[in-house]
Amino acid sequence: MDPRNRTLHALVRLRRTEADRARATLARMLADEQAAADLVQASRARIESERQAAMGDATFATAFGDWLPVGREAVERAQTGLDAARRASEQARVAMMQANAALKAAQAIVDKRQEEENEIRTRREQNEIDDLSRRTSINLT
Repeated sequence: MDPRNRTLHALVRLRRTEADRARATLARMLADEQAAADLVQASRARIESERQAAMGDATFATAFGDWLPVGREAVERAQTGLDAARRASEQARVAMMQANAALKAAQAIVDKRQEEENEIRTRREQNEIDDLSRRTSINLT
């Protein structure tokens, strides 16, 4: 393999590694996003659960009233975390698309180079066949 082809294949390997890393990062970001969404849901569910518990008891109702700002703050913090996780997931998605595009471009260069080499090899073989055919026809006459 000539140095140019070796370099192109190294580029494809590098781009493939980058694409794999970008895919893994996106998977982690999506898992983080899901965990953040679950936390928001759990925080909201806790408020609802506490509200239900406080409905029939005046003591619970007073305690719930005192606790509610803390519960709402927990929902807000969880929502802020979810928003950040969504942004991180989107950034990871964009990075993965860019890495895949770079891999595809590098692979296209390698494929084009291979196609050119195949064409050259085919032309050489055809020239050798034509040359051999001419020699044979000259020797027959």
